[in-house]
Amino acid sequence: MNSIWNKNIELFSRRFPSLAESLNLSDTEEPDFDFWEVVPSKSQTLTARENGIFLHSAYNPLREAESQVKAAKNDEIWSVLFCGIGLGYSAVKWAELYPDDTIIIAEPAPDYFFAALKYNDFSALFSHKKLILALQAGTDQITGLVENSGGFNHTAIIENKAHSLHAQDYYSALLALIERNRKKEQINTATLEKFSKLWLKNSCRNIRSFAKLDGVELYENKCPETLPALLISAGPTLSNVLPHLKELKKRCILVAVDTALRACLKAGTEPDFIVLTDPQYYAYRHIAGLKSPSSVLITESAVWPDVYRFSCRKIVLTSSLFPLGQYFEQKLGSKGTLGAGGSVSTTAWDFARLTGAKTIYCAGLDLGYPKLQSHIRGSLFEEKAHQNANRKNTSEKSLSTSLFAANSMTAKDYDGNLIFTDDKMKMFAWWFESKAQQYSNIQCYSLSSQSLAIPGFSFSSLESLLQQKEGLQERNSFFEAEKTAVSPASEKAFNLALEELKSGFESLYALAKKGYKIAETALNAVTPAKYIQELNLLDKEIMQSEFKEAASLVFPSENKLASMFSETAMPEDQTKVMFIKSRIIYRELMNGIRLYQTNLFE
Repeated sequence: MNSIWNKNIELFSRRFPSLAESLNLSDTEEPDFDFWEVVPSKSQTLTARENGIFLHSAYNPLREAESQVKAAKNDEIWSVLFCGIGLGYSAVKWAELYPDDTIIIAEPAPDYFFAALKYNDFSALFSHKKLILALQAGTDQITGLVENSGGFNHTAIIENKAHSLHAQDYYSALLALIERNRKKEQINTATLEKFSKLWLKNSCRNIRSFAKLDGVELYENKCPETLPALLISAGPTLSNVLPHLKELKKRCILVAVDTALRACLKAGTEPDFIVLTDPQYYAYRHIAGLKSPSSVLITESAVWPDVYRFSCRKIVLTSSLFPLGQYFEQKLGSKGTLGAGGSVSTTAWDFARLTGAKTIYCAGLDLGYPKLQSHIRGSLFEEKAHQNANRKNTSEKSLSTSLFAANSMTAKDYDGNLIFTDDKMKMFAWWFESKAQQYSNIQCYSLSSQSLAIPGFSFSSLESLLQQKEGLQERNSFFEAEKTAVSPASEKAFNLALEELKSGFESLYALAKKGYKIAETALNAVTPAKYIQELNLLDKEIMQSEFKEAASLVFPSENKLASMFSETAMPEDQTKVMFIKSRIIYRELMNGIRLYQTNLFE
């Protein structure tokens, strides 16, 4: 028998005993695989062909693997994803050269992984302390592994086309999903840099609401199975649904986004729920001056403070996306988590899902520009365009700019016709697509065939929904849930958590100040290296603080820190460079804590 195969199987079984047992590998003789033609290269190292295509160099596969690995690795990479491995040369080389990195191997066809064990010694790989072997894993599982290992911006993606041809559709979908997540992460980082101080100030002004308001978990799984939910977004096709909202309210739970509220009220119908979670002032403008006495407003702790003065029947909170709110939830209890896909419509859909609704209809969820329109007629967006119009800048010109502002492209609607959309809308569509896969027990429908087609969603005519029987009894049963509300945390408990936070911030500030002074001292010392251990101990203390996450909101992102470092004159002495960077980090930590203290306690 093949000694390489025996050795690899023994190492594999030792490293992944449960997987080996489930595959009966301990009793498996060396298998035959007929998809590769394995031949010696010019250097006598084995290479292979599949369907006439070489998997590795025909001259020197080992040198090729080392070049590929070194080209993909840099100081900002501490994780790698292999999309297939061929005979495994590059994966083994990465394990040999970078023992501290995380290595993820994604292979939907296990035979291709085990075939490599016949021809190449995997000792370095199977002894690697951070090896993740993902056989037959879903693309969403792989992206989760990447996100939780090195993150999308710190993970090298190695895909040799010859290694992935046997599962081309799988790897294409995986790479597209990773790219979407990478773009999302970049957008989130840019948004954080731009709005973090606003979110902090809003959170500080609103935080006492945690001691007073219920959370959305009040409605979790309270929806009768026969009662559908209707998501009301502000796309142009909503105009077709508005005249029928009164009848639809008899048959559905109406969940409207903030941008659609004005149109709903003009149509004479108050939604059951209004969702507003965007912290910016312009989001508040969508409901400013309006009132909806029978509606429940779903909001977040970091929204513009005037949102809490909106005239409605009840205000409930969703779990906060921001560190200050999350701190108080840990102390006082969760409000109920809703998904955040970058759009208020994603949050509204997830609330409908949280209620337990088994059918969700969508009105105005266009995710594109049907008939080259961006929003429903009469929305705040359109009214603002008309108000600001003049002879040189007409409302038509203002409204049309959105069509070309985010890499406009075409896609297909539910009828198979072309519709204009853009990168941002496509990202939202991907979020809905992923949720349709995750919650396959929920039937999702668009009430307009002219909206961007979302995989996993279907078209359903408005007429068919109107023909369904009324569900007044089911609606009454659903809203009875409010009577079972658990009382929010007491003000005494809130004040205790607030005092703990105040004390925690003072301690964290003192640690950062101490670190800053140590770094200053080291930079002026003859032998600065002797202060490294002192800073290491102090950093460990900071990282163990339960208050560091609350302070992280206004701490600079990696990109911002890199920019600060590049703008600072650095000496050639790398030890001093380390202390200069440490000084900048401690300074920014102090600034962030001081901003919290100013807004929260003074």
